[in-house]
Amino acid sequence: MFLPITATPFSHSGYSELLPCKNLAPFVRCFWTTWNDGSNVNDFSSVIIPDACADIIISVDENESNSDEREISGMGFCGTTDKMFRSKNSDIVHRRLFGIRFYAWQAFNFCDEPLAETANRFFDLEEHFATAKKMLCRKIHEDMTLSEFKNISEEVLLDLLNMPSRKITKQDSLVLDAVVQMIRTRGSLPLSSLLKDIHAGERQLERLFKNTVSLSPKKFSSLVRYQSLWQDVCRSENFDIQDAVFKYGYFDQPHLLNDFKKFHGMSFSYAVNAALSDFYNTKKQSGVMLF
Repeated sequence: MFLPITATPFSHSGYSELLPCKNLAPFVRCFWTTWNDGSNVNDFSSVIIPDACADIIISVDENESNSDEREISGMGFCGTTDKMFRSKNSDIVHRRLFGIRFYAWQAFNFCDEPLAETANRFFDLEEHFATAKKMLCRKIHEDMTLSEFKNISEEVLLDLLNMPSRKITKQDSLVLDAVVQMIRTRGSLPLSSLLKDIHAGERQLERLFKNTVSLSPKKFSSLVRYQSLWQDVCRSENFDIQDAVFKYGYFDQPHLLNDFKKFHGMSFSYAVNAALSDFYNTKKQSGVMLF
């Protein structure tokens, strides 16, 4: 129902991803890797848009392009983001990153500490995922491929799901109920209606969302709407912005465009042209109305 995508979903130099196994599909969006081969350091910098996900990121540095010089240099957690940012250029020419991209409301199932105050921030993995870090460190290695990383990570995550609760209480079902409703309605449902549908109080849901995704229910619902719109733009062969205004519950076209720019960090037209890349002319010729 909801598969978040990046700012460049069709082509991204040096980036690859794999989908999780069936048992982890409700929790993990994908396992990914990206690297800088040294041909153009500036290409390693990329636009990161809000995707309603949170990532465990592992850095592998190599000063030379051979296995003898590789080492795991860091393991961190990137919390849910609600604004666009650009990844920093790496001083290590051959740096490679591996990542586990969780759906933001599911990362909570694998941590040791509540995820409050983690939105738009990056932490050492030890701070919130000490158990996961310890288990990953036993199995990951410098020369792993993306497929190997996926297999290792899946073993660890499945073991964590079967472990007794660590320092956190079990995720409240109200969080999942609320997110499911947000996804079903593409984030267009007013908070008052959402609370009635899931039979929850506003303060109660605020508290649960704070510890789970570190964003308010209202803000997270807005992220779901933005990402749903972006997926529609990139995947639909007959996207029409006027239809989208009604479909996603915007007041009018300027409301949609302003809301999109707030999250994406650039104008709608610029973002679409950049994302569709080589596919843009094909879509244009097929009669797609973008503006």
